[in-house]
Amino acid sequence: MSPTAGCNPKPDIVSSPAERLAAQLTSMLPPEAAVVEVRLKGPRTLWPHLGLTAVNERGHAVRVPRAKALTIARWIIRSFPQAGWAASGGHAFDLRTAQLRGLEA
Repeated sequence: MSPTAGCNPKPDIVSSPAERLAAQLTSMLPPEAAVVEVRLKGPRTLWPHLGLTAVNERGHAVRVPRAKALTIARWIIRSFPQAGWAASGGHAFDLRTAQLRGLEA
């Protein structure tokens, strides 16, 4: 057995596209962000408008700069095209479990 065995462990391999997206977003967002809520329509506009809110474990909003929020919202929408974005009130992407779920109205 080599004396260097185990000195350079392999990083955890992320398997699914959703897990890779969650890992990427976790590195971009503040560390306290646990869930990202994405809406395709704003509450005050009739035309499509991206909205993103990062939320911590207690349900409080975490500040994300506007340009970064729009980029992240686009990535999530493009990663889950089957989610029915136009017909729904939005979705929440859990960064810890890499699960997408619908937002309650």
